[in-house]
Amino acid sequence: KEAKECLSELLAFEEKYELLLSNYLELEKECLAITAENMIYNNARYSNFFEIRLLFNLRIVNLLTTTRLYLDHLQQHIRACNLDVDVKSLFSFEYDNNFEYRFMEALRNYVQHRGLAVHLTSIDSDWTSLDDDGEMRFRTKIFTKKDEVEKDKAFKKSVTNEMPDKVDIIYAARSYVESISKVHCHVREMLSEVANKSRQVIEETILEYEKINDGKSIGLSVVSSTNNGKIDEIIEQFHITLEWDNIRMDLTNKNLSLVNLKKRFVSSSVNDKKARSQ
Repeated sequence: KEAKECLSELLAFEEKYELLLSNYLELEKECLAITAENMIYNNARYSNFFEIRLLFNLRIVNLLTTTRLYLDHLQQHIRACNLDVDVKSLFSFEYDNNFEYRFMEALRNYVQHRGLAVHLTSIDSDWTSLDDDGEMRFRTKIFTKKDEVEKDKAFKKSVTNEMPDKVDIIYAARSYVESISKVHCHVREMLSEVANKSRQVIEETILEYEKINDGKSIGLSVVSSTNNGKIDEIIEQFHITLEWDNIRMDLTNKNLSLVNLKKRFVSSSVNDKKARSQ
């Protein structure tokens, strides 16, 4: 029972991280989709900018909300496995050493209680080179303006003081998610021993049953009972399988540490001399 409960908590730990990453990915996809549309269509009308800003605010809210969900539940998932990991100190380190982390945390509070995150949208284009192989590069950026948030006394003053006039939210989100990924993978490693032991307990129970049941374990349940003198009275029972824990392992193998995420970008350039020469 303890093994199953521990693996259930670890699955929730990975599922909420997956939810966080999925919302971050949607933000990046939205940015790329809007940039591609601008490459084809003229989106310079005010109504278009309003719609674009609305879409970005939706993605930012989703990301910040799922991040809060992940952070709020993390400690309880760990404690349910009878481990004492000081997660708060791990995130405090990222907070103290990363302006973007501090900014995104302050922005989350602002978005939940005060206003919207995106104050300025920039869609522009330029030539990468004036040579014959030059390409017209299109970019979309979104910003939080310092003069907007500093009007609100609830926005953390220490963060406002270190803000430039405008903060690139996409870059800040990448740095923020990179920090969370670093902590998540560190905690995952600390939990690996208890995860392996819990899985092993269930595996051995399934194998023990398969030996006396023609190699089959379908419908296997674990039962706690007591004999009242006439019949066995069932106190508790639950189905036992590892199919659901395979999902946890799949998520673990899928969502590896996002090292240097803030230095990554996606390009659709067709003028890659290095790629063409290989």
